[in-house]
Amino acid sequence: PEPYSFMSDVIAATLNKVNKSFGLGDTRIHVLKDVELQVRAGELLLLVGPSGCGKTTLLSVLAGILDIDNGEVDVFGKRLDNLSQSK
Repeated sequence: PEPYSFMSDVIAATLNKVNKSFGLGDTRIHVLKDVELQVRAGELLLLVGPSGCGKTTLLSVLAGILDIDNGEVDVFGKRLDNLSQSK
């Protein structure tokens, strides 16, 4: 028998060519550049990196707290990048 797995075939979140920047003009800082990510339901991931590399920005995009400049964000079948502020 196969060992029990908590990970499923259900895709919980997908980021496709996601870009996010802050500021304007010469002060614009590109934080996320063409990020590609796919997370399955039940999957355990670690997000590590130095301070200021975009970890919190990435999580905020996945949570729907931050809008992206371009790309696609899908969480459990809902496109977050297409949702209006009123939904």
